[in-house]
Amino acid sequence: MVQLTKTDFIQYLNCPKSLWVMKNEPDNYPDGEFSSFLQKLTREGYEVEGYVRKYFDETVTTDIDFQSIFDNGDGFFARADVLETTEEGDVILYEIKSSTRVKTSGSHNHLKDICFQGICGAKAGVIIDKFVLVHLNGTYEKAGAIIPSELLVFEDVTEKVIEITSETETEMEEALQLLEQSEINKEGCSCKFKSRAHHCDTFDYFNRGITKPSIYSLPRLSEKKRRDLIADDIFQLKDVPEDYELSDIQTGVLLSAHQSKPQIDLGAIRGFLEAYEFPLYFFDYETFGSAVPLIDGISPHKHFPVQYSLHILDEDGTLSHKEFLQKEPQLPRNLVEQMVQNFGSVGSVVSWHASFEKTQNKEMAKWFPDKAGFLNDLNDRMVDLEDVFKKSYVDARFEGSTSIKKVLPILCPHLGYDHLAVQDGATAMDAWQKMVDASGDDLVAKAQELLDYCKLDTLAMVEIYRFLEKVLDS
Repeated sequence: MVQLTKTDFIQYLNCPKSLWVMKNEPDNYPDGEFSSFLQKLTREGYEVEGYVRKYFDETVTTDIDFQSIFDNGDGFFARADVLETTEEGDVILYEIKSSTRVKTSGSHNHLKDICFQGICGAKAGVIIDKFVLVHLNGTYEKAGAIIPSELLVFEDVTEKVIEITSETETEMEEALQLLEQSEINKEGCSCKFKSRAHHCDTFDYFNRGITKPSIYSLPRLSEKKRRDLIADDIFQLKDVPEDYELSDIQTGVLLSAHQSKPQIDLGAIRGFLEAYEFPLYFFDYETFGSAVPLIDGISPHKHFPVQYSLHILDEDGTLSHKEFLQKEPQLPRNLVEQMVQNFGSVGSVVSWHASFEKTQNKEMAKWFPDKAGFLNDLNDRMVDLEDVFKKSYVDARFEGSTSIKKVLPILCPHLGYDHLAVQDGATAMDAWQKMVDASGDDLVAKAQELLDYCKLDTLAMVEIYRFLEKVLDS
């Protein structure tokens, strides 16, 4: 018999056909890589659950069951995080989340999640009287040992669950009926109406006729315009009329697709680069954040810098490199102290998506008031190389993104991340934690992997800057 779990159900709500392929044609479902970052999220979930158990052990004297199973053989299956039976005989269902709030949309619909469990419980003969979502207190700040009663928030969502129970029951039955079908229509899926960030894993399988660049490459395209284009059977960018009403940024992407070349505003690029003051400090942080704070002074999911890379380009073309990697879990005072040694008092600080670096500097200025002047000065001198690619150099091959991971392979194909053990910031967080827990040769190897990744981030900025200089000279 087909079995529907709460994870399956949430996937069904996001894209029914995607769930059908996963269950009925697993060979056609994209291989899901259990990445290092996903492993980190899983570990954090277990860690939060551990503090919930500790909370109940310390404060609750009633009957508590962990991981109770609801399965009456009708195809629905759920495992409850915590069930409490009060002295009055009421049953309370607790669902544990590692977020700092209750989420109600997309792939994180916590209310549908816990409602699914309640319905499964009722089918199995366990009537739930109260529903509670347990999540983290975003304002909690670690100071010594973790205090579960302060770390955790117990939010009663019973009324909200009751409101959606009938609707959820219908959706569950529809999901099971879909899974029991031997065949489905494989022409398109509901994700075609969503933005690219919300496409299912099987989008390409169901929408094979949509090739890049497509309307999903238009940044921040409204749902209305997306639906209007789809209603006219327009998916490819070259099929969108050049005079179609779009924002300036979207129009640049559209024209690039129509003309098969980048849209370049030489005057604007020259204005950007001439405002830079040598020496140029190409700068990038890597940060760490976790559900349960790792160090004192940090809140759940609060990031703090653990690493930076700095390429310094002098006006005569000389390029040098500085770097720092924190190998122990602590607030980054020593990181800032080395920055003071690495940065001169003049010269532009070049970053990519500079708001991130600026935010970290502002936070560290609060932690270390004696370094606030230095950190605020860096922010005053900071320029954002990414800004050039919002309007002044637009290429449809960037797929509507200005991420350095999208821009670099188009402009500087000789550079890339594919050969690195660490290839993105999310994986870098997991790698840093593993390095902190390592020792000996393993620690050295993991540290080098992190250094190599961060170094490439700033070298990429240098090479993109040099590419733009060549564009101006050509």
